[in-house]
Amino acid sequence: MDEIVCANTAFRYWRCPPQVRNLYPRLPNSEDGWRALSQAPFVTDVLKTPIIAVASPGCCNHHSGLRSTIRWEGASDAGTTIDTHLGFSVTNPLNTLFTMTRFVSQIDLVLAMYELCGWFTVFEPTPAAEMQLKMAAKAVHQSSTQDLFELDEGEDEAPWKRVYARVTVKASENEGQTDRHEDSRKVTKLKGTSLWMRKPLIELSDLHQFADKVKSQMWGKQFYDAAQQVIGIAASPLEVAGILLLNRPRRLGGAGFTNVYANDLTPLSISAQSIAGQKVCYGDIVIVNPILMKGAIIEIQGEVIHGSGAILDHDAERMTALQSMGFDVFLVTHDMLNDSKQLDTIVRSVCVRLGIRYKAKTEAMKSAETRLRANVLCNWLEIGN
Repeated sequence: MDEIVCANTAFRYWRCPPQVRNLYPRLPNSEDGWRALSQAPFVTDVLKTPIIAVASPGCCNHHSGLRSTIRWEGASDAGTTIDTHLGFSVTNPLNTLFTMTRFVSQIDLVLAMYELCGWFTVFEPTPAAEMQLKMAAKAVHQSSTQDLFELDEGEDEAPWKRVYARVTVKASENEGQTDRHEDSRKVTKLKGTSLWMRKPLIELSDLHQFADKVKSQMWGKQFYDAAQQVIGIAASPLEVAGILLLNRPRRLGGAGFTNVYANDLTPLSISAQSIAGQKVCYGDIVIVNPILMKGAIIEIQGEVIHGSGAILDHDAERMTALQSMGFDVFLVTHDMLNDSKQLDTIVRSVCVRLGIRYKAKTEAMKSAETRLRANVLCNWLEIGN
């Protein structure tokens, strides 16, 4: 394919784990016709149609069910595109976000920014790809996040780490890894979710520098405004939802906390180190009152694990260590974020602990919160569709 894939189509490419991309053959050339191109497995499974691409110089725009083209002067700049082994070029992650600006709402653009700047991605393989992944999978033993991404010999890009959830099924349906309970007709097994862990594709500082650079261009102001809402590096969609619901201005549906940090590094005292077994900890969401030098930590609790139960034990040790140092640690689940009363109770408690004046929301603010909650606690697979 001769065109440069960009915008939402490129976003779907960057969401696809490298071990999944490697399962697919190269795309046919555009000379073979767009209908043949649209039926290529990687297009039907990952890129989807219409394919959004940069219009060739001197050519008119195309808009059909198979492809849509845009005019973009930045396509000729050095380093804006990357050649793939699948036979086409794609915009780099930063320019992918920039070209998405004209196709998605601002809140979806913010979510996409958090994802490409974060330690996670959301991708659901097709059943056929799922089967091939299982056949190719090696035994995965307990490991930390930091050593999940080491390159094996001969690999151009490290595989991404899939996140698993425990599900209970009937014994007759048992497949793969299980924890069998005696005298029970059901077993617990690990099922791959649509959440994957990987190194950030964009440095947060690069996002803000790029946003400042393009804000005078067409669509640049919208991009700049969205980038200002990305305040840290998140490790899951639920963390992003928590950050936005707590940090966004009250008129836009958030709680209005200003000193909010994502995955903030906290040095541990000697006694806390003995509990956690490490010298530093990361709080999922840290809210600080700099005047009183007090901090509260919001720990986001999801129903997923990273291959083994060890990471859950580590989370408990980390929270205990932080509490021993005087931090107020709040355990927050998806259901709590999704319930206006429970979220308000958490906000009120944080205000009390940090010496911040609590203010009840007006009806307009509550309506804005309802809209925000629907946008951030959404099906992340639908972003950019």
